[in-house]
Amino acid sequence: MTQALFTWQLEAYEKQGNLFLRWSTNAPFRAQQGRIYVYKGGFPVDPTDDAKAWSWDNEHQPEWNTGLAWGTGWNCAYIAEKPANGPYAYFIKLTTSNTMGPNVAKLEE
Repeated sequence: MTQALFTWQLEAYEKQGNLFLRWSTNAPFRAQQGRIYVYKGGFPVDPTDDAKAWSWDNEHQPEWNTGLAWGTGWNCAYIAEKPANGPYAYFIKLTTSNTMGPNVAKLEE
């Protein structure tokens, strides 16, 4: 029996003063109803709540300018539906930090 290992990546970085995200996979399929989210505060219990910005994972390639000012403390996530057509769940989480670019304070709105 042959097995395959597939991986997904999510990266945040500063470009032109904004938060940019890029994601990729080596899988020949996409995550079920995959979405990329940016949150104002912490990661909500329901991954589809409290989004500052979001995108389907098949859009905005090879990079997504979220339109949000770069800064530390943005919570970003790659989410997908649990099988079969279940609720959304996190499968990658990251929080921007000064190791990703200039330590610019996040704008409060």
